[in-house]
Amino acid sequence: MRILLYAAIFSLFPAQLWAEQYTRDDLIDYIVQETKLDQAYVSKHIKAAKFDADLIRKMNTPYEARPYTDYRPLFINDRMKKKSLVFLKENHDIFLQAQEKYGVAPEIITAILGIETRFGENWGRDKVLDALVTLATGYERRAKFFRKELKAFLLLCQEEGLKPESIEGSYAGAFGVTQLMPTSFLEYAVDGDGDGKRDVWHTPKDIIFSVAYYFQRNHWNDSKMVAHWLKDVPQGKLIQQALQDETRKYRPLREFEKVGLKKPKGWFSDEKVALIQRETQDGKVTILVNRNFHAITRWNRSWNYALAATELAYMLGNAKCDVGK
Repeated sequence: MRILLYAAIFSLFPAQLWAEQYTRDDLIDYIVQETKLDQAYVSKHIKAAKFDADLIRKMNTPYEARPYTDYRPLFINDRMKKKSLVFLKENHDIFLQAQEKYGVAPEIITAILGIETRFGENWGRDKVLDALVTLATGYERRAKFFRKELKAFLLLCQEEGLKPESIEGSYAGAFGVTQLMPTSFLEYAVDGDGDGKRDVWHTPKDIIFSVAYYFQRNHWNDSKMVAHWLKDVPQGKLIQQALQDETRKYRPLREFEKVGLKKPKGWFSDEKVALIQRETQDGKVTILVNRNFHAITRWNRSWNYALAATELAYMLGNAKCDVGK
């Protein structure tokens, strides 16, 4: 509903909404003050960036917003499974090192990288600098967020010796095989091979370790399940409230057991869980999720994304990612 509303508004007033709302001079002053980067360096790149209104259209029609029944086949298919298994085999030793160091299973890391860029086949064709300047100046709904991302992008380019205008990525400013946003790169990217660079484009150890570290920091637990599609959902006030709360509130699974919800195999009564619903070909389905699911949504907040990553990890052999379908 919200996406349709934005689309209707944009069709009526495109010129006003897609123009730059926050001046580039303001942007330059903000970044220099926040980062202490050289003003000439900041000014050169901000003024050279191109404003692209099409990026704002893309932001308001993300494919993650599609029904799960449409989203799932994009990633849960034989071609993705084959590519993922090859990636797992080629990087077997690195995955074992990452799991030992960070406690994150190879299959979930592989699922993330497969969904993000098909292991580097497609990390986006938009200029990251153009995208971030466009969204920081013209996408009023989230301009503050993108100003912070632009600030982080120029910082990381200087730290890593990168040319801002040369980096391509997604229409939202994510880049590399990992598709980390700039602030996430600064906080989570890892120099896995110890060469002094955090290369999330071409160095498998840096790429895999960066995803593993992100998940460790967001409390991924390899010993826990992730999501379970419920076939029989009891009625009552607790269930109704949990469906309203969705992932805004996690409760001990034992509370749901007391009102008749059958604990799925592999789950624990004391773990914190929530209930969400997705639209499928068979109608609306209720899904039990836990903190591992939450960890995936810290990477990408879309429930569709988190469910697809879980299902793909299960296809690759991770029994903890069985959704019970």
